[in-house]
Amino acid sequence: MPYDGVPVIQIEAGREGQWGLRNRNAIPLGGLITLRNATLEDHTWRMGGGAVKLGDAIGTLTIQAAIDFWVDAATQRTLVALSDGSLRKDNGSGASWASLASGLTAAGQVSHWTLGGQESAGRARKAFHCDRVNAVRVLSGDGASMTTLANPPADWSGANQPGFSLVARGALWAGGNANAPHRLYRSLVADHEDFLTFPYNLEIAGPGERLVAGLPYKGGILLWKDPEGVYFVDLADPSDQAWRYYQVGQAGCRGPGNAALVEDDVIWIDPNGGWHAISATQATGSVRASDLSMRKLGSWFRDTVNRDEFATAQLVYYANKQEVPFACAGQGQTAKNRRVVLDVGRPEQGARWHYWDRDRNECLFLRKVAGVQRLAMGDAVGQLWMLDDATRSADGAGYGFEWFLKDTDFSEVVPEWSGRKKNLRFLQLEYDPRGTSTHQVSVYADGVLRQTIAFTLDPRGAVLPVTLPFVLGMETLVATPRRRLRGHGTRIALQGLSSGANHDVSIARVLIGLEAAE
Repeated sequence: MPYDGVPVIQIEAGREGQWGLRNRNAIPLGGLITLRNATLEDHTWRMGGGAVKLGDAIGTLTIQAAIDFWVDAATQRTLVALSDGSLRKDNGSGASWASLASGLTAAGQVSHWTLGGQESAGRARKAFHCDRVNAVRVLSGDGASMTTLANPPADWSGANQPGFSLVARGALWAGGNANAPHRLYRSLVADHEDFLTFPYNLEIAGPGERLVAGLPYKGGILLWKDPEGVYFVDLADPSDQAWRYYQVGQAGCRGPGNAALVEDDVIWIDPNGGWHAISATQATGSVRASDLSMRKLGSWFRDTVNRDEFATAQLVYYANKQEVPFACAGQGQTAKNRRVVLDVGRPEQGARWHYWDRDRNECLFLRKVAGVQRLAMGDAVGQLWMLDDATRSADGAGYGFEWFLKDTDFSEVVPEWSGRKKNLRFLQLEYDPRGTSTHQVSVYADGVLRQTIAFTLDPRGAVLPVTLPFVLGMETLVATPRRRLRGHGTRIALQGLSSGANHDVSIARVLIGLEAAE
């Protein structure tokens, strides 16, 4: 056989995601310098799910924020905030858009939706919208219009309006108004529109210019300021006179969509582009913060996105795939044409990263479909989309899926190869057969493109010989034939690309045959 005795380097795909470190030697074998329009859900490098239009476009308007609103167990609506200063709702299918409010001030908006209401049996569920500059609007049940809040705090007047809200301990809380930027306000538990009958507010002193975001967490409230300061308000005591707050993190955030609950933790993104996590500590009952991104991404994230647009950027937790996507603008852009994703599905590996550049995801939200919270987005022309579709196409068109392994001399596995030239002998892919597709792999040696090989990946069954043990009749990974490589080099890198519509590529392992050159 032509490759007998050739050393084979096996690279497990899906173990590592994208790394952003400039020193490639600090990236482990199997680490990627690019993983684009992909998913790590199967612990493979797999082309990410497709995008399908939902209903009809509202018009040539940017959908700034959206929320899935269930009036009752049988009535679903999508509520959106648009760039023309209007709020609208659909018929539950992304169509027949009805105006709920119009003529709102559009300049300076940072739109944010919160679900509340239904304070007692028989009362309607409510949705609240705040944006820093317009009076808080509330939709009661399946009403035909949104009204202003019935009894807001006296501080909320004119353009001095809250920029975020949340529900905690049964009440609606909000803050961030310009005339009292560090103050948090609470409604009645019995009426989320009433902030006056028993008024309560809490001044959050400390670093930062204003409160910009909040989430309920572990019997209290987490609050973020821009540009610095994270605070935990402890609501455990039955008496509101005993409620206290304390600072739990230094790095703040820019807007209400920059933080998300992720299982037992909270993840947020600071104004400098750092990703952070807050987790509860069992011993003390307090919380602690930690950095997630620096170890693997280095400066890559902050160098490739426009941090000036973070105030309106949105982070969500897509539990169905254990992913945390962040819709933001790329470097030098104002359009949200980038989605950076943290995969938390393999905790033993730590943070794993990849990104999307296919979509104009001006807003991200979750929409329930057949009992599952699915990832959805709104774009810049008033169209809703369902993401992560099984078709692996975007409205019927293909898109680029790419993985790019870091260049290496393979001294991690063969120490004597350090700094030595290697003869390239063969390349083989092992894949999860999902359907017939093509996958192109480019081979680089010392930074120079040496060869491009097109592999056909088809859903055929296992072909002998196959590594034992395996079960006949069961799904198993499939290996391509070995393809001959030419040339030599010290440091080798591989880049995989697919772009065909419905090409569901899922790479499980890369095998490369190399020999030390004389």
